[in-house]
Formats: sequence, structure tokens, C-alpha cells
Amino acid sequence: MTEQQTRRGRLVARAGLWSAYPARTRPVSLVARVLPPLVAVLVALLTWWLLTRVTPAVLLPDPVAVVSRAARWMGSGIAWRYVEPTLVAALLGSALSIAVALPLGFTIAHSRLLAAVAEPFIAFSQTVPLVAIAPLLVLWIGYGTIPVAVLCSVIAFFPMVTTTVVGLRGLDMRVIETAWLDGAGAWRRLVHVEAPMAAPAVLAGVRGGVVLSMTGAIVGEFVMGGQGLGVLLTQSQQAVDTVGVFTVLALLAIIAAVLVSLMGLVERVANRNLQGEHL
Repeated sequence: MTEQQTRRGRLVARAGLWSAYPARTRPVSLVARVLPPLVAVLVALLTWWLLTRVTPAVLLPDPVAVVSRAARWMGSGIAWRYVEPTLVAALLGSALSIAVALPLGFTIAHSRLLAAVAEPFIAFSQTVPLVAIAPLLVLWIGYGTIPVAVLCSVIAFFPMVTTTVVGLRGLDMRVIETAWLDGAGAWRRLVHVEAPMAAPAVLAGVRGGVVLSMTGAIVGEFVMGGQGLGVLLTQSQQAVDTVGVFTVLALLAIIAAVLVSLMGLVERVANRNLQGEHL
């Protein structure tokens, strides 16, 4: 590589556009984490507003109307009345998925026989559409929050168990062997060696699963009914209320962004405590 290419690579890396070292692409300051997405949102809103100048309102409502509707819903309490059931079902489903997926992932990573038996079924579980599973849950469990939460756990299960297995299988076996030679039992190796080393992959899967659980909650409310945002979205569609549809989608986007931010914070704190990394 020539000196000119090296200098160009350093300039590109300092600008944050591209780095040859993936570990250096993580934003290190609050401004670096907040400013780029904020600018992207403003650009998207401006583009949206410009498109509404040439698009009928029934197809694409004005963003000002959507913001006004969202503010009215939040001010009157309507937004929280519909957000709460969806969020509760999604969080319950995520907790159920974590309770099953993480122990199963650790077990699969240590058992060749269980891996051979379970992995095909885990992959098959993702090929079945959620709208096909939902009616079965209604027959087995009934209506309400519980079947929606179970549907959320189904969609969140795959990324959690997969990243857990991948994270454990990617560990440096020399470290595991050293702990074994030092007399560490299976439980101590799991708690003090394997779990901290696999934490980044495991927590990334948990973060993805928690966000995906919102999709499961909406699909569940579409098929099984309920009192959440899925019902509000259906009502807005049936009334040809385009502003209402976009407002519900905006609320879902905000909830997803908050969940991603909270899970990212939990992930960084956990990695710092487990591996000595800095926020």
C-alpha cells in the first residue's frame, strides 16, 4: 500500500465512513451516537414532507399531520392505552424466550447429540409463518396476552439461541483448556470463562430478539385480537385513516428505537462488567 493510500484510509477512518478495524467503528461519545441518527431522521422527515407535495394525502399524509395526531393521542392517553398491551406482551415473550433460548443454546454448544437433534427443529421453527402459528395458539391457549406473548417468544427465540451457540462455538479453546487444566469444573468454566467471553454474541442476539418480539405482538393482535397497537392499526386501515396508520407506525418505530437504545446500554454495561470494556 502506498503512502497516499494509507493517508486516504486514515482520513476516511477519522471521518467515520470506513475502518479496516471493525472494533474501531463503535461510537465512543454521546455526540457520535446521537447526532448521526438525529440528522438521518431530519433528512427523512424533510424528504417525506417534499414527497407529500406531489402525492395525494390518502396515499402519503403530511408528517405534520402525523406528528399532530401522535401528540393528540399522547396528550389524551390514547397512545399509552394501546401501547401498554403490546409492550407487555412483547416483554413477556422476550423474557420467556430468554429463559428457554439461552440455556438451550449453552446446552447445544456442549452436546453434539443435542445439537444434531435440536438444530434442525430450531431452523424449521423459523420456516413456519407466524400467521399459521397464531390460530393454533388460540386453540391451545385461548385469547389474551398470554398467547400473544408466546407468539412473541417464538419469533425472538431463533436469534437468541443461534447467537448463543455461535458465540460459544467461537471461543478460544486454549482458554477453556487452560481453565480445565487449572481444575475449574464445568459450572465454574461456564460462569467465569465461557459466559463472559460469549457475552457480546449472546447479548446481541437478545437485543435482536427483544426488538423482533414487537413484530410478534403486532402479528398476534392482527390474528388473535387484543387491545394493543395491532388493533389500532387494523381500525385505522378499515377506516381508510392514512394519518392514523402512519401514526401507529411512527409509535412502533419510536418504541423499537427506545428498546434498541436500552438494550444497547444494557449490552455495553454487561460487557464492561464481564470483560472490562469501557462504555
